[in-house]
Amino acid sequence: MDGLTLAFIPVAAVLTVTPGADTMLVVNNTLTRSTADGICTVAGINAGLIVHALASAFGLSVILMHSATAFEAVKLAGALYIIYLGIQSLRSSRSPVIEDASFAKGSKGITASVREGFLTNVLNPKVAVFYLALLPQFISPGEDILHKSLLLMLIHVCLGITWFCIVVFSLGRMRHLISGPKFRKRLEAVSGIIFIALGLRMALDRS
Repeated sequence: MDGLTLAFIPVAAVLTVTPGADTMLVVNNTLTRSTADGICTVAGINAGLIVHALASAFGLSVILMHSATAFEAVKLAGALYIIYLGIQSLRSSRSPVIEDASFAKGSKGITASVREGFLTNVLNPKVAVFYLALLPQFISPGEDILHKSLLLMLIHVCLGITWFCIVVFSLGRMRHLISGPKFRKRLEAVSGIIFIALGLRMALDRS
């Protein structure tokens, strides 16, 4: 492994552990649904990273970097989706509390959790632009751009899976202590407010 690849690891690690919409979604889905839903959300998020990395490798992200209209369109779509998740969480928090153990199995299913993770990540244009700006810094002149981009993507995905799985399983161990029906309702309400705030911030951000 060359020096530039080694230098990429801590940079990608910082990006991975920095809290954002992805982290909030993983925490919310793990605590209000199940550990399995948390893992499925992680799978969706990392599938989104693969899309961003491949787009960067093939130069598709250039469109977002150089077209203000395209960037704003994708950013608005991502913001609206995050706001939608927030509204769904708020609606769920207002539903009747079910004092029954079966409530803990109230999963929306693997497909829904994967889809939420994927769309939350892939609809964030800043991730695409970040990849386009970041990956070339760790590719030496003469190297195969596609192969090196795929290697860097693999490193980032492995870091993402490792970090988020730690988060999911740590929360999973706590779930029995803090995941009573009333607690889940409060968490869904808080998560909804945070999602809406993140979506509004993304929509209004002019950077």
